[in-house]
Order: sequence, then structure tokens, then C-alpha cells
Amino acid sequence: MATANVSTPFPGGLSSATVIAALHNHDLMIKTLCPQLISYELESGDKDTQAVYSVTDKKPLGQTTYKLTLTNVPDGINTLVNAKPPVGTLTITGKWRVMNDKLVEDVEIDGNFMMKKMAKGNVEKTHPEQHSRLLDMAKA
Repeated sequence: MATANVSTPFPGGLSSATVIAALHNHDLMIKTLCPQLISYELESGDKDTQAVYSVTDKKPLGQTTYKLTLTNVPDGINTLVNAKPPVGTLTITGKWRVMNDKLVEDVEIDGNFMMKKMAKGNVEKTHPEQHSRLLDMAKA
């Protein structure tokens, strides 16, 4: 299991309640998590609590479709990506939490050695940008 941690301080004037509301907005979360989003649809569940989405996203090697589960919790949101790329399965679990005027994300990545290494590098590279985008959209 590979892990990563991303922490981003809130820009001035943002309250914890505003950030939690943004995290609980599944449409906003999907657009934040998938900057190259092609399409998504609700497969099951309730977007106010827990829902499973089928997401089609553009990746460097073409487009991919995967399952994304979003679960609202009192202090943030849990994310679960279940992907089946050509080289094996990949599971990415994220816990996005609001703590001490920061957005903190703990990520666990499971898959074969190559997939874990690639996914961890991708998380460390792209998730700080995702945090900034979400916080900017929460301000709007």
C-alpha cells in the first residue's frame, strides 16, 4: 500500500463550514478531481450522503472510465476510485478533512507495484492543484 498526504491552508476569509459545503457538493468534487472530465453519471446512491458515479476522464494515454464513490462525512468527504487500467486494478482511497483552517487529504493507493508508483507520483503532483481549485471554487 502506498500513501500520500496533501495539506493546503485556507486562503483568507474562508470558513470551515464553507469548505465542508464545497466538499459535500459532489458535482464540484468530480470537476475538481477530474480536470480532464469527459462525462459522469450517477450509478447509485444519494448525492447528499453517499453515491457511486461512473466517470469518464481523459488521461495521457487516452480516455478511461472508472467508478468513483463519494461519501459525505461531518468534517469532509471520503473518496474511493476503483479503476481497471490495462495493466491491472487500481484502488485509490482518499480522506479529505477540514482541520485547523486547512484542507488535509490522506490517500492510500493499492494496486500492482507499477500502478502504485505511478498513481502516487500523480497524486503528489496533481492534488495540491486540486485543493487550490476546490478552495477557489468554495470562495466563489
